[in-house]
Amino acid sequence: MSEYLYTTPPIDRAVGVRRHVMTTSMKSFGGWGYREIQVPLLHYFEALRPGLDAEQIERSFRFVDRAGNVMVLRPDVTPAVAQAFAQMRSPRLPFRVSYTHKVVRIERSFTGDQLESYQLGIEHIGGDEFLGDVEVLLVAFEVMERLGLINYQVSLADHQLANHLLVASGAPLRIREHIRSALTARDHDEVSALLRKLGTREKYIDGILAMASLKDGHSQLARIREAFPGDRVINARIDYLERLTGMLDELGYASRYRLELAELTGSSYYTGIGFVLVSEGVSRELGRGGRYDALLAHYGKPTAAIGFSMSLDTIVQALEPTAHHHSEVEEDEADCFVDPENPLEGFREAVRLRVADQLLRVVKHSSF
Repeated sequence: MSEYLYTTPPIDRAVGVRRHVMTTSMKSFGGWGYREIQVPLLHYFEALRPGLDAEQIERSFRFVDRAGNVMVLRPDVTPAVAQAFAQMRSPRLPFRVSYTHKVVRIERSFTGDQLESYQLGIEHIGGDEFLGDVEVLLVAFEVMERLGLINYQVSLADHQLANHLLVASGAPLRIREHIRSALTARDHDEVSALLRKLGTREKYIDGILAMASLKDGHSQLARIREAFPGDRVINARIDYLERLTGMLDELGYASRYRLELAELTGSSYYTGIGFVLVSEGVSRELGRGGRYDALLAHYGKPTAAIGFSMSLDTIVQALEPTAHHHSEVEEDEADCFVDPENPLEGFREAVRLRVADQLLRVVKHSSF
């Protein structure tokens, strides 16, 4: 009769994948010169608040400590890193840091968001905008590939271009937020209806609707450029995006990104490019990032920056969508039989197998 002395619960397969994701990601980050940083989970709310947007504040956990201070559990890592950077005297630029940190947010039941989750990511603070944008995107590409996410893609947009068009359209802030939401949903009709109701000039309607188009992103850029031949800001941003995507093409990543000007998800502090990491088979995004040149000014140290973060749990789901259904028996494990009455030889064999880095499972063996 044989009987397992120790069995591995099915969830442990996912735990192993989580460890692999964290180790692989941090190794990739380190390979690009990003040193790991630790920032507190608990902050003084008023000190962190300047860098939080309205949604982050709304979903944050706050409480009053014994001294009467309002405290907050970190709802996002980037503002916490920005605050830490602002407190440094003369950090070397570009300042490159990586992290694997927990964030805590009030759950939104209709989206099924988790109460607490882990973010892995990097922040690239200071330095040249173009070099920084290319570098951070290359790090994102490398991490996806080293994790084995074969079908990943990066959806690339530009918040500065979108914001300029929306402000120039004359739409008030509240309506601009509705338009952004409709753009993100690719709701062409809703975008058109909102703008026409405001009496927006036709060229602005055409330029904004171009972003909602499902056509290739470069076609969207050409349409916007045609509508605004004399707008220096718009043409400068289009030139920048064409230079950026041209560089990615030259480096061999043409198939790994798509230019989607309406992909305007993410934090309100994004001021330049923004991107979303997606993978087939996962209902949610794997991560997101973008340039946030104005965020550090809220903490008294104006510095340009870009970064991205990934959701550990969503990546695990993408790598192991059926992890909790796996058998308790790993295919590449070796049975190591141990006689309870005389276990020495059995455990000696177990030690030998582990020295050889063989996965094993200790099995009670009895001749009765």
